Amino acid sequence: MTVVGTVLTEPEIKRAGAQRHELVTFWVRSSERRFDKGKEQWVDGRPLSVRVTCWRRLARGVHSSLHKGDPVIVNGRLYCQFADSGQARVVPEVEACAIGPNLAFATAPIQRGEDGGRGSSQTAGAGDCPSVVADAVPVA
Repeated sequence: MTVVGTVLTEPEIKRAGAQRHELVTFWVRSSERRFDKGKEQWVDGRPLSVRVTCWRRLARGVHSSLHKGDPVIVNGRLYCQFADSGQARVVPEVEACAIGPNLAFATAPIQRGEDGGRGSSQTAGAGDCPSVVADAVPVA
């Protein structure tokens, strides 16, 4: 799933799991835009807020680069967490594979990582969304 929106909360970093990997979480809000023929103008439609989780190297990059209010594009796996805070509720969550600034609304200098930005399965960490990459469809 890909969500285009705005970072709602400051990304928080912590360590999780038996290996104590970096984990960053934050919320993104996206609002659809549609053209209202009667008003002859673009209007906001229904909003969507999702919690985003990032692991390992992606978590470090997000924590050092993104802040509340930044326009972003998030790609990853969508699933639901079931929260029980007195009443049952479903929290939509995207486990991110890739996150970047939305360059339609911002500019961003690129600083390559230690591997020159090439990435590898060893440095990315096993389980960093291989199914999303496998499902990618080339654009003609």
